[in-house]
Amino acid sequence: MRKALLAVFLLASALGQNVRVVAAADLQYALTELARAFEAKSPGVKVQLSFGSSGKFYTQLTQGLEADLYFSAESLYPRLLEEKGLAEPGTTRPYARGRMVVWLDRRLGLAPGPQALKDPRVTGLALANPVHAPYGRAAVTLLEHYGLLKRKPVTLPGLKKPFTQLAWEEIPWERLSGGVEAYWDAAPLRAGKRAFTLVYGENISHAAQLALTATGAGVLALPLAVHESLSRPGVYWVAPLESHLALEQSYVILKGRARPEVLALYRFVGSPEGRAILKRYGFLLPGE
Repeated sequence: MRKALLAVFLLASALGQNVRVVAAADLQYALTELARAFEAKSPGVKVQLSFGSSGKFYTQLTQGLEADLYFSAESLYPRLLEEKGLAEPGTTRPYARGRMVVWLDRRLGLAPGPQALKDPRVTGLALANPVHAPYGRAAVTLLEHYGLLKRKPVTLPGLKKPFTQLAWEEIPWERLSGGVEAYWDAAPLRAGKRAFTLVYGENISHAAQLALTATGAGVLALPLAVHESLSRPGVYWVAPLESHLALEQSYVILKGRARPEVLALYRFVGSPEGRAILKRYGFLLPGE
């Protein structure tokens, strides 16, 4: 009996030293390195990472998903969690600003950039689903900025202004479930091509995989493009910040999860070592 109780105690203690993190998929490489650096300084603490769509994680967290820290590719979702009483008050903090790239497979023989996407050799383009992925929304606005997508005069009930006149921040992305071409005309991308397809990833990491294995082109996150898995087989062009929807990225501690090890990781993200890791992967840091 005593041995059984001791085993339960040890298991509970071990679980208490785990920090469960759900994070936007653009952090796949940067946050993994950051977590390993944190663990090296925190004996006995293990960081469990799950990556995916910011919007989907937000929905899951409102439905009871167990996690300690949430890293979002935009600041809206952590703020909403605080407002709903699902996050520790005052813990929403910016950690970076995301950047977009146009990525092309080297075998296409094209110089990367938005206008290269008009080339007949580009017959598919990968991007994250803008309904729930902030990087997908930024991708659509980037393509719109360079005249590669043009809004259709569609009717969306409840809007105060016509869809064609909405600022990027006013677009009800969660309602655009019909696919980008239901709301934007992709004629500039299709012109002169026998076929062209927009392919959607569930998150920006999935979009990167689709670009690598299927389309040969994608509008992706710089923190993924700099990794050797994409930089070796491809070339990329970094978009100006003003050319797409701003990706102000924030993280937050979930309600009741402010244990010492969680607070320690929370603070480590903003430490000089944590900031240096994020910067190496192409993130712009708060204050820059």
